[in-house]
Amino acid sequence: MKTKMNVLNAIAITTTIALTSTVAMAHSNHDHSTVTYKWALSKDLQAKIDKKLGSAEPTSLIGLNAFEQKKLEHYDIKVGKKFNTETRGLNFLIERTSAGMKIVDANRFGKVVYTDTVPIKKIPMLSKVTMNRQSHTGHDHSHLPYEWTFGLKTQGKLIDGMIKNDKDVMLGLNTFELSLFKEYGIRSGNTFQTTVSGHKFLIEKTSAGIKVLRHVDMQRVAVVPDKNENM
Repeated sequence: MKTKMNVLNAIAITTTIALTSTVAMAHSNHDHSTVTYKWALSKDLQAKIDKKLGSAEPTSLIGLNAFEQKKLEHYDIKVGKKFNTETRGLNFLIERTSAGMKIVDANRFGKVVYTDTVPIKKIPMLSKVTMNRQSHTGHDHSHLPYEWTFGLKTQGKLIDGMIKNDKDVMLGLNTFELSLFKEYGIRSGNTFQTTVSGHKFLIEKTSAGIKVLRHVDMQRVAVVPDKNENM
C-alpha cells in the first residue's frame, strides 16, 4: 500500500507540473509552434478532409464545428498552433485557425517522426488481459488494442481518485469527454490502456465515465505483435 501511494503521489506531482505549464502556455495568444505529437483523426474528420481534398476546387481551409474545435483545445492545440496528422498515405502539417484549420504542408507519410499520437493510438494487444465477461445489451466487453490519452484535467481527476480510493476507482466524465470516446468508437464495457506520467493503467469505459481496473505491469504481460501499424 505504501509503495502504491508513493507511485501515485509521484504521478500527481508530475501531472500538477504539466497542468501548471499548460495554464502558463494559455496566455500566449500567438503561439505558432508545432505540438510534439501526431493527431489521430476521427472517421468523421478524416471524411471531411478527404471530401475537401477531392472536391473540384480544393482549398487549404477546413471548417470545424464547435465540438471539433473544443476537442483540439482540450489537447492544448490552441488557435495558431500547428500539428501533424495522417490521411491518404500523406502526412499533413495543419494549423488551427479561429474558424477551423488550414493545411500548411503535405509530405509522404514517414518523413515526420512523432513522439506520440493522441487521443488514440494502436498498440500491441495484451494477450493476458482477459476479463472473462459476457457482453450484454448495451455493453461490449472487448479489450481494445488501443491506448487512449486523456486531457490533462481528466488525468488530474483520475490521479486524485486513485489517491483517495484503495480499490476500484470510478470516475465520472462530462458529456464532452464521453462524446470523445463515442467519436473514436469506444463503447461501454470496452477496456483499453492509458498512460499517465509514464505509468500504464487498464481502463474500462462505463456508461457514465471510466473505471480503473489495475496498474499494468508490462514486464509480466505477454504481448501479441500487431501486423497493422495503422488504426
